[in-house]
Amino acid sequence: MYDHHRPSGLSVVGSLPWGSHFCQFYEDREDLVDSLVPYFKAGLDHNEKCLWVTSEPLRAEDARTALRSVVPDLEDRERRNQIEIIDHQDWYARTGKSDPDDTLRGWVEREEQALAHGFAGLRLTGNTYWVERSDWNGFVDYEARVSRTFKDRHIIGMCSYCLGRCQPHDILDVVANHQFALTRRAGNWQMIESAALSMAKDELQRLNAELERRVLDRTAALEHAVQARDEFLSVASHELKTPIASLQLYVQGMARAQAKGMLTAEQLNARLNRIQEQCGRLEKLINNLLDVSRADARTPMLQRESFDMSELVADTVERFAEEFARAQCQVHVEAREPIVGCWDKMRVEQALTNLLQNAARYAPGAPVNIRVQTEGPWVRLVVRDAGPGIAEKDHERIFERFIQAGSQTFAGGFGLGLWIVKQMVEAHQGSVTLDSRPGAGATFTLMLPLD
Repeated sequence: MYDHHRPSGLSVVGSLPWGSHFCQFYEDREDLVDSLVPYFKAGLDHNEKCLWVTSEPLRAEDARTALRSVVPDLEDRERRNQIEIIDHQDWYARTGKSDPDDTLRGWVEREEQALAHGFAGLRLTGNTYWVERSDWNGFVDYEARVSRTFKDRHIIGMCSYCLGRCQPHDILDVVANHQFALTRRAGNWQMIESAALSMAKDELQRLNAELERRVLDRTAALEHAVQARDEFLSVASHELKTPIASLQLYVQGMARAQAKGMLTAEQLNARLNRIQEQCGRLEKLINNLLDVSRADARTPMLQRESFDMSELVADTVERFAEEFARAQCQVHVEAREPIVGCWDKMRVEQALTNLLQNAARYAPGAPVNIRVQTEGPWVRLVVRDAGPGIAEKDHERIFERFIQAGSQTFAGGFGLGLWIVKQMVEAHQGSVTLDSRPGAGATFTLMLPLD
């Protein structure tokens, strides 16, 4: 069926999709007027071609009079061929179609003509009062084929059955061959649905509820991601500006001093060292930015190679010696034997560097111990400092983005170091844990598989 719904004009029904084929059971002409007049008014109001084939107890002229009370320009619409109201004897005399196949083809042809003349589709009704008992079985078969014919067409059909002429088993046949049926009880129209349609509606409601829940979840996740992005950009802007401003000041000062001949070789050396430090800091910040853009989108891609983990640890700590010296941290490395495995060397080094930076930043003046050893099929890498420690309630939180290890707020840097450590270690199918409490330092343990 088409997804585009059309107003039925009946409050108990609401909107209908194209291809709908339903019926009503009526007792008298008042029931027919009460249902068919609003049904066709809705079709006329929405640019549909309408066909009303009447029978007892509501003939064409009576139907026309009833519809004119809510559609004052009915004659004009009839002249423009938007609606035909015709008794069933005249209809079959005009069409000459009594064969079911011919009748079904006729509905499709009328729909195609309606579309060709600019109408939205075809809305029709027929009253079965004229069907004789001897013709009933054949008519039931015809009705069963109508639903299949209307499917995927711009057609809506409503059939009327007189309760006084229907036997109990007839009602079962009628309901089975229509998507739903209407009946009037205590002055109000009620809908009778087939079990299949009722189950389909229940399933559709369930799927809609599930879709709404997923949309809400995705919206909340998107809002969280946008907020995290804005926080990140704010901090990144501040952190990147600081070393750039320092570099500009150093270079401008050197240029002025050099122009005046006031810069000694020793002073030049000192300023170049400061520039190198700021360049190193800027490089680290940019690398963090790249890690966020890569790791946030998907699991980091690893470039594995065989190397000695003990050697990597020793080399990384040695390169970090100057920063530990500034932090006045005594460093002890325990890497007694070669431990060869296959990992992404750059990312393991980056994870270790972030842990060493944390120790220098949050435990200045305190000893730092690094140990690497094998443990079955795993290599264990431990970085322990004797700093102020971290409260247990923050152990999980500090591995999140934009969180500082020692503060609820930003205290320099992006607050990405430990998050990057966790991302990189888990990409290796490993883990990172923290053992810490206030006043007792912090111990970070990385477990990586040897294979």
